[in-house]
Amino acid sequence: MIPCFRILFLLVFSLYWGGLTFYTGFVVRVAHDVLNDPMDGGLITQRVTLLIQWLGVVCVLLMAVNGLMVMRNAPKLGISLMVCAIILGGSLVGLFIVHGHLDAVIDVEASEIIDRDAFTIGHRRYNQLTTIQWLATLTYLLVTVFAWRRIDATSVTGNGAQ
Repeated sequence: MIPCFRILFLLVFSLYWGGLTFYTGFVVRVAHDVLNDPMDGGLITQRVTLLIQWLGVVCVLLMAVNGLMVMRNAPKLGISLMVCAIILGGSLVGLFIVHGHLDAVIDVEASEIIDRDAFTIGHRRYNQLTTIQWLATLTYLLVTVFAWRRIDATSVTGNGAQ
């Protein structure tokens, strides 16, 4: 069961974190370079960000399960994972809220941003929350790899919990 869960977790995690990284690192920059007005990138990326956020929700649920599983064998590492998952979950809630505020200032039918000042402020908040999200996820990955190695080594040697 644990190997199957780990594979599922890694697949979802990779899709989510890889997609988030590719999107924020490349897609947004290309949209800003190609479009005459970088703010118009919001019109293109509006749907993509929502999909990434929902994938993040699935990922954070699996992160919580993994954190609980790790906690049984390595309590301190499990708690660290749960803290990262809570930070990610909180940033996702914030992203959903900010996404709603951004949606409110975009007229999709007219393909225009209604209130550029509100959009700029919301977009800045969105970027800040995405940075928190990305760093929490990176930290989670590093701690998970360390925890799995420790748990697997303990299982082989039979030394008990660390």
